[in-house]
Amino acid sequence: MDEKLKGAFGPSVLRGIYVGVALILFSLILYLTDVDRQSWIMYISYVIMALGLFWSIIEFRNKDLGGFCSYGKAFSAGFYTGLIASFIAAIYTFIYATSIDPGFAQEILLEAEENILATNPDMPDDQLEMALSMTEMMTSPIMMAVWGFVGNLFTSTILSLIIAIFAKRENNQVA
Repeated sequence: MDEKLKGAFGPSVLRGIYVGVALILFSLILYLTDVDRQSWIMYISYVIMALGLFWSIIEFRNKDLGGFCSYGKAFSAGFYTGLIASFIAAIYTFIYATSIDPGFAQEILLEAEENILATNPDMPDDQLEMALSMTEMMTSPIMMAVWGFVGNLFTSTILSLIIAIFAKRENNQVA
């Protein structure tokens, strides 16, 4: 296949699966070690995502394109890797919220109620109920998976835009 016709999606699928699995393993480690969701350790997932995207882009450049890659192709490889990883992480989020930790949504709801009452202790009961019903709707397993997908895709897109700047390598040799 001609180097110029090679797309980034195919090679990025397996790499996206690897990044998604790494994110799942990190999440499971946090769950098993009972790390608080508000802990700074949660930010390590961004490092895992960034390293996975960097690895994917470099692999795409070196193995699939012969060592040279434009900014656009580097970004595409990172974007598709992030897309697949985000999809896998969303599936895991749904499974996590329904099977692994079914009380997860209820914990979020209790935290939200505590936060609302801490910031506005005089809130009328009807407004509190309305706020909590909105929170409950947004913390259903399906909505957590959707928002997780959107958040991970947004993060991986931004990271891919940045990483592609450093990973590109133009072929300036005259043929």
